[in-house]
Amino acid sequence: MLTSLFLIIYLSIIGGVFYLIYTWVNKFISLKQEQNDLLREIINRMGNK
Repeated sequence: MLTSLFLIIYLSIIGGVFYLIYTWVNKFISLKQEQNDLLREIINRMGNK
């Protein structure tokens, strides 16, 4: 009984860590994409002048 409780807690901690890593990676990728879009827009505006 006690070991199953520890197993559930252990698995939920591992799941939470994986969820945090997943959200952090997605946020990093979206920020990188946004940075690329801004740089592309700056280059286009400099080219038009």
